[in-house]
Amino acid sequence: MIPTMNYNQPQAGENIEMTGTRKSVILSTECSGGHLTIIEEEISVGVCSTPHVSTREDKVIFVADGKFILFANGKKYEAEKGCNIFIPRGVLHNFKNAGTQTGKLLITITPFGPENFLKDLCLSVKVFGKDPAVMRDVAKRNGVVLA
Repeated sequence: MIPTMNYNQPQAGENIEMTGTRKSVILSTECSGGHLTIIEEEISVGVCSTPHVSTREDKVIFVADGKFILFANGKKYEAEKGCNIFIPRGVLHNFKNAGTQTGKLLITITPFGPENFLKDLCLSVKVFGKDPAVMRDVAKRNGVVLA
């Protein structure tokens, strides 16, 4: 049964910390009955995500604050507060905080979310460092291909 309501107080969501980023799960896969996940990411200046392909999900990245460069399908997009981009599954993508302050993204992922991937990746980085082989293995188990 799909819950009819998900009510979260500010700062009540699950936080996942990685180098230069703090991810807060705003709406979990479990709360949406597997339909979607919403994650808020605070990204430090100059930090970029690893280029990757999501094989199971489509996503929308909405710039809530700051200035970013979004890369998708071989194209570069300069994005400021209020901009968004739809990235279908199977498309190579990543982003970089190109601003002068910590930026914030809201990422909506459907049909189900990557919370387990983010937790697994965060734990593996803490234990093994940024070992590319370990990171690729964690990604592969979660339907993500790192470039």
